[in-house]
Amino acid sequence: MKRTPLLPLACLLFTITGAFADEGVRFIGQFGNKAVISIDGKQRVLAVGQTSREGVKVLTVDATHADILYQGRKQRLGFSQRPGGTYKPRGVKELSISTDAWGSFRTPGSINGQLVNFLVDTGASTVAMNEKVARKLGIDFRYSGTPSTVATASGVVPAYSIRLDSVKVGEIELNNVPATVIEGDFPLEVLLGMSFLSRLEMERKGKLITLRKTH
Repeated sequence: MKRTPLLPLACLLFTITGAFADEGVRFIGQFGNKAVISIDGKQRVLAVGQTSREGVKVLTVDATHADILYQGRKQRLGFSQRPGGTYKPRGVKELSISTDAWGSFRTPGSINGQLVNFLVDTGASTVAMNEKVARKLGIDFRYSGTPSTVATASGVVPAYSIRLDSVKVGEIELNNVPATVIEGDFPLEVLLGMSFLSRLEMERKGKLITLRKTH
């Protein structure tokens, strides 16, 4: 069976902020040398020097702002409060998560209706778990998954690409979420990666991160 390589998974601490610049382009997150940019409601994770398919190029990024090149001119995207303060429109679902003693964001949730504990990780391209957790959840990854490999701290190891019927944290539930099952004990915790997070809005204020589903 053909093996399809996945992007390496890494547990990275990150900083989420929010900003307005041109209409439809916002700076909503930063981790390492990458910026999370919302472009007309679609989230892109772009490294410094990288250009999105919409033509937004990231020039610099830090925890407070991102400098971009868009439509032929340079712009600085920085934090700005959303109009309306704490007002939440009808139909919007939110979850706020505080940092723990280690500076990480952890939250209880569920996969396919079964309880799990998540570590929020924007460095993970998908929701990721080890094989023991997958078996506990009743996921027959070897039968339903596509073989692949991932790079871990222990080297390149076998993995399986799967789809989860549902992933839920708080009131936020998404269906048909791409995920990865990794053979062995890595990762020690279930990673709530970008296959889930990229479908939401993310905002950080101090030690609090807010996940928001608007549709």
